[in-house]
Amino acid sequence: MALLPVKPLDAVDGYLRWKESVLLRLHTVGIAHVLSHDPPSGSDAASSAEAAKWARDDAMCRGHILATLSDRLLPDYVHHATGRALWEAVARTYDVAWQRFTRFEFDDGAPLLEQLAHAEALGVTGRSWLKGDLDFIAYMCHEKLPADLAIPISVGSVDGNVTMDRVWKVARVKEASRLREVDELQGKATMAEDPRGCWNCGQPGHISRNCRA
Repeated sequence: MALLPVKPLDAVDGYLRWKESVLLRLHTVGIAHVLSHDPPSGSDAASSAEAAKWARDDAMCRGHILATLSDRLLPDYVHHATGRALWEAVARTYDVAWQRFTRFEFDDGAPLLEQLAHAEALGVTGRSWLKGDLDFIAYMCHEKLPADLAIPISVGSVDGNVTMDRVWKVARVKEASRLREVDELQGKATMAEDPRGCWNCGQPGHISRNCRA
């Protein structure tokens, strides 16, 4: 079976793509289970066979991970004896999504929904390592939002519990309102440049798409 190439990990900026690519490879060859499951125990023949298979899978998993580290990083991680230990060691160094999430700030000059998607992604990616949950991520996003968004989110939340669904709902309404305001300003600017007024009714002060005639 041909496997997709994985760009070797060499720095924190490439970690997420590396992580997902390696997981895809490990699942493809059927050995990803050693990252989350403990080795089988028991003294009977069946247990011994399962333990031997697990040890083989673990060795292959460790080998695949090491093979996708750069020459610079390989010496720092080769001493880890199992696939899980190696995987967790790399994550300790490069899985910094949560730190980025805690430092994230919304920028009034950037698209709101894109920023919210980025913040949520950082939180979700980091929560697996720091044992967070989606409600806490929603709370953190809510705390980072400007007051004109944070207050409506709080007011409409059930029992004061903020959810990501609620955050997204209010953010989408806010963005739709902003886009309408932009359209209106552009329409007024167009009218100022065009003395003919509305193309539909001929009256000044509005444009044809806003005409009520």
